[in-house]
Amino acid sequence: MAMKADYGNIFNSVSIVAEPWLDSAYYGIAEKYTADFWNVGSPFRRLFDHLEMDVVIDLACGYGRHAEVVAPKCSKLILIDVIERNLKVSKVRLNRFSNITYICNNGFDYEPVRENQISSVYCYDAMVHFSYDIVRSYILDTFRILKPGGRAFFHHSNYDAPDDRHYGQNPHARNKMTQKMFKSFARAAGLRIVESTLIDWGGSPNLDCLTLLEKPRE
Repeated sequence: MAMKADYGNIFNSVSIVAEPWLDSAYYGIAEKYTADFWNVGSPFRRLFDHLEMDVVIDLACGYGRHAEVVAPKCSKLILIDVIERNLKVSKVRLNRFSNITYICNNGFDYEPVRENQISSVYCYDAMVHFSYDIVRSYILDTFRILKPGGRAFFHHSNYDAPDDRHYGQNPHARNKMTQKMFKSFARAAGLRIVESTLIDWGGSPNLDCLTLLEKPRE
């Protein structure tokens, strides 16, 4: 049985993480790099291809640039973001797709998604900025929402940041997280680690990590 998150001051953490991204210029700048995630041979594409394309969650969807690629591949796509404006922009961008649902969440779990409903979850570019308590909370709730055998693919930080400064001061605004910490959270949640791969980012060796998790069938 999965552990439950101790939310404590997590609402404050969500505010600290989310505030810099309100109406950020980042979303426009990032558009030109979208293809890098989906090109054949990309480590993102290789691991994404291990996900089942039935009911899929795009966590922290931003302006829907990855959802635009995924929507034609799956039966149902659920876009989740803590910033309501991001969802409004995504709805306009993706209005030609009839298989998308939009949820503005609390920033630390998937509510109101029900348990054992989701085939796959992915999160690109966003979790690298999440504080470790937010990461842990999402991992715990990932176990709840995934179907047995379902998988989650997370792009997260591998930067053991000092505790005495805002994450925006770290390389590429990476928050405190390591591959070891992430694996520990996943195992505590009851999830199996299928693969965890360190990658370079923006000239910084091993700054990020790509981790594929699975909810056991039994």
